[in-house]
Amino acid sequence: MAAKRRPPTNPEDTAPDSMRAVCRNVVVAGARTSVRMEPLLWDCLTEISERESQSVNDIVTMIDARRGDSALTAALRIFILSYFRTAADVSTRLAGLAEDQVPFGTTADYSRTFRKALEIFDQD
Repeated sequence: MAAKRRPPTNPEDTAPDSMRAVCRNVVVAGARTSVRMEPLLWDCLTEISERESQSVNDIVTMIDARRGDSALTAALRIFILSYFRTAADVSTRLAGLAEDQVPFGTTADYSRTFRKALEIFDQD
């Protein structure tokens, strides 16, 4: 059973809008579902989809297929962190996000940064 949140003692102590989770619908493998994340994470997922020239739904479907028994939202958060951490890693600077892609269909269609970020799900 989920714990109930305590109301703030002071009504002015509520979290700013930028930290409040937002629920959005996504289509995962043809089925509509809702995902609840903070606005910054939604912006990051949108940026990844633009960099990779793929839809948010395609990326979420790819992550869903690799997440194992983790919650989809948790897997998305981990992937987003892994993606930008990989992209920012100067010692392994990976060329081109969308510039070295082939036609859509498998993970080979994504940038090296994207594929490297997905490796987070292959670790035990």
